[in-house]
Amino acid sequence: MKGNRPVIGITTDLEKGHNSIEAEYAHAVAGTGGLPVLIPTVASPGDLHAETVQMLDGLLLPGSRDMDPKYYGEEPHKELRPMSLDRTETEIYILELAADRGIPVLGICGGMQLLNVFFGGTLYQDIAAFLPDALGHEKGAEHKITIAAGSKLAGITGESGFTVKSYHHQAVKKVGRGLTASAAAPDGIVEGIESGNDSFVLGIQWHPERDVTDPISKKIFESFIEECRKK
Repeated sequence: MKGNRPVIGITTDLEKGHNSIEAEYAHAVAGTGGLPVLIPTVASPGDLHAETVQMLDGLLLPGSRDMDPKYYGEEPHKELRPMSLDRTETEIYILELAADRGIPVLGICGGMQLLNVFFGGTLYQDIAAFLPDALGHEKGAEHKITIAAGSKLAGITGESGFTVKSYHHQAVKKVGRGLTASAAAPDGIVEGIESGNDSFVLGIQWHPERDVTDPISKKIFESFIEECRKK
């Protein structure tokens, strides 16, 4: 904690020798009371990340490329898209450390999918290939979602449902151990997952960081930051 601002680690991409992430993630954290710290992706995560996680009050897993299906026991499908192998390895290592410390974790889009796989869940490698009757979930497609009554997400948003924009071609298939599905699209695609205990582990499939002036998006980040402030 720096002053009254909890320190929030944000994982990053490694592209052409540069660590980077969309600026909206850091802006959303800073704009709702957190202190964002970017965590570099490296080929062999180790002591650097162990020491970094010890400094954190919370962890944000942003959107990402496709995840290598070896992590959930499947062979690559022909519709699998480019992967970020070093990033996935780094994030899994960091998530293990964060889980050991019990700090709050928020996963967004690909970050939610990583959370699910980390806890033993699986993914649809391509929605259109495996669920041809599903709604469109890419390129900002708008659709409604239903929030599970009594879930953390329902408590945070104060809503039973609302409309989101989707930017994903993969989706949660089997929900991971200790997690529950807290939101779903009309076609049954899981749009939110969360821990079934008192810990704050929340995954959402849409992108609240892109507009934190939106009341629901703001509530999600404010609740995450407040949980981090308790650590």
